[in-house]
Amino acid sequence: MASSSLLSDNKVHLITRRVSVDITGSLQQFAKSGHDAASWSPSNTKIGEILGVSDVFDHVPDAGQTAACLQNAVLHKVVCLEHKNDFPINLGVTISCIPAEETTRHGHKFALTTFSKTHNPTPVTLFEADAGSTEAQQWRNMYPQFNNGNLEKEGVLELNHQNYIFMSKTHPVVEILRTNKDLLNADIDKLPLIDGEWYKITRPVFNTCCSALRSKVLTKVATRDLNNLTVQIHRLHNKDWTSIINSNDLLNTVPAELLATENADQITNYIKLLTRQQHALNLRLELTYEIQTRL
Repeated sequence: MASSSLLSDNKVHLITRRVSVDITGSLQQFAKSGHDAASWSPSNTKIGEILGVSDVFDHVPDAGQTAACLQNAVLHKVVCLEHKNDFPINLGVTISCIPAEETTRHGHKFALTTFSKTHNPTPVTLFEADAGSTEAQQWRNMYPQFNNGNLEKEGVLELNHQNYIFMSKTHPVVEILRTNKDLLNADIDKLPLIDGEWYKITRPVFNTCCSALRSKVLTKVATRDLNNLTVQIHRLHNKDWTSIINSNDLLNTVPAELLATENADQITNYIKLLTRQQHALNLRLELTYEIQTRL
């Protein structure tokens, strides 16, 4: 179980960082590389410098301190300052730490979409949290080590093939059970503590409480794990990278004189050659977030 000692007696640091995201390759390369193709993430050894953790310590933080700070970062805002799409196709962009709010007609969601062969120097706000809400402030003060991603893992001991779990007395579900005694048909403060730390709770009750926290509280708390910051591009409409079936975006790249010949083989060869060429998507992102360090 992860320790929260690094984040006790916290000092909050508000950080703004601008990062340059460059994703380069050919459509054929992306098609061969699988699900994680066409993506960007900070170098593991440099993430503390890139995301500003190194700047708030008097010494160089080790990997554990860096990860602890970024695990529960409170994200305030993400802005795309500028983007340039050199690819011959329209692209959707997903960013791991923010919700996808832009939707295509087929229901596919992205943080941002970009048209082929375009450059947009106008800043676009991709995410902005209501970080000043009462719920968000209370959660950060009471449960700094818990977030949407680790709610069922942090402070929880699971046993395989059992219908119950052991939950730490510091887990936020305790407060839910304290104010909703009907869920347990008992007062949780009167239940025995195993080793002075653990409550034994049935899995269905625990899952119900986590679902309630996630839908009613955590939706208002923009806590994110920036250790896993990833930007990825996708071909719109869920098409394969090299598919030319019903692909108006690739057909639009074919010169008019070649289309006029109606020579299917030559048109197909032209598009296949295009899919082997290197292209790039460039984004300039500005992220504003809080991290906490021990005083």
